[in-house]
Amino acid sequence: MDSIASFFKEEKDFLYIRGQELIINNLLTNTDFSAEKIADLTGVSVDFVRTVQRKLTGKAD
Repeated sequence: MDSIASFFKEEKDFLYIRGQELIINNLLTNTDFSAEKIADLTGVSVDFVRTVQRKLTGKAD
């Protein structure tokens, strides 16, 4: 796996991002955590959490 690390950035992979979105969706729907708390727990930006939250509520950009 290390041999492809110079060609592949997992943070840019659509499946990696989709997984993050699923986790954030679950946290948004099953907890009362704030966007800041979810961002801290998942290691993403607050803006990313709010984007997922807008998609979840049907208010996508």
